[in-house]
Amino acid sequence: MKGNKYVQLAFAIAGIITWILVAKFLGFVFEVTVPDWNFQVLGEQFRISNLVGLLAGAGLWIYLRSNAAVVEFCREVAMELSKVNWPTSKEVKLSTVVVVVASIVMAVICGVFDWAWAFLTSFIYGA
Repeated sequence: MKGNKYVQLAFAIAGIITWILVAKFLGFVFEVTVPDWNFQVLGEQFRISNLVGLLAGAGLWIYLRSNAAVVEFCREVAMELSKVNWPTSKEVKLSTVVVVVASIVMAVICGVFDWAWAFLTSFIYGA
């Protein structure tokens, strides 16, 4: 099926990100609350927080791969994204320049209005 490899890659990446986030979060929680609970499992760098994170990431990966509705939805998303007319590099660069220039112009206009308002209020109040 078209797009299946991208869907499976996305599931694997989601599992890895879950592993990292859960491991970091639990490591922080253990460090703040009870540091003794975050004991070493397989060396200094692989502690119980990493093991729980790995299990959570693997569990998410297995759930995503085995849930037919999620797989079908992700395949449909991949199919629709393949139909998108993505902008060229030149168009992206030109659009970026337009946004930067418009931001600078708006910043100057706001600065002028701010200066004028400050001048007017200091003139009226005599500060």
